[in-house]
Amino acid sequence: MTSSMRSPGFTLLEVLVVMFIIGVITAMATLSLGVASSRKGSEKEIQRIQDLLALASEEAVLRGREFGITFYAKEYQFSAYDPTEGRWIPLGDEAEPFVPRAFPPETIVDLEIENRIVKLASEKPVVRKEEEPSEEAEEAVKAMPRQLPSEKYENRPQVFMMSSGDITPFSIHLRPSTGSPGISLHVAESGNIQQVRDEH
Repeated sequence: MTSSMRSPGFTLLEVLVVMFIIGVITAMATLSLGVASSRKGSEKEIQRIQDLLALASEEAVLRGREFGITFYAKEYQFSAYDPTEGRWIPLGDEAEPFVPRAFPPETIVDLEIENRIVKLASEKPVVRKEEEPSEEAEEAVKAMPRQLPSEKYENRPQVFMMSSGDITPFSIHLRPSTGSPGISLHVAESGNIQQVRDEH
């Protein structure tokens, strides 16, 4: 009497189920790492902004020169006031460490200046002397009541670091576009800076 024995191995259905489970686990791990990486990127950038603001404030007092910073949706840039020309000069790649910097990818940026929400331009506006400023630029100016003598409109920053030691009070909030908790930087007129993490 012979008995038929089933050959060892897996059926196609079993293999597909295992592959599906592995795929789901891998996707979840990738998303978790991506969110954690975005969150870490926001925290790192907030710390960098805090350090650069402190350094620019020190430079302003030591050198008797006004500095400024302008935030856009994807980047931010420092500038310095030139009293001889009566205008703000954007600092470029040669002005280390005040070079233009990009926010981490997929980051949502919210800016409040002197308790007023500022709509950020998606990119640096190009305003020529013969042109009228855009609506976005005019909105930004409304949030900046202080003006230096003989100051021209061109390249005017949103936040000022004055040689007197004063700084424009503002808050900036960075968070990943996935909706995960973010982090804020609150800056007082006295120069006091505080980081606040969103509640989970």
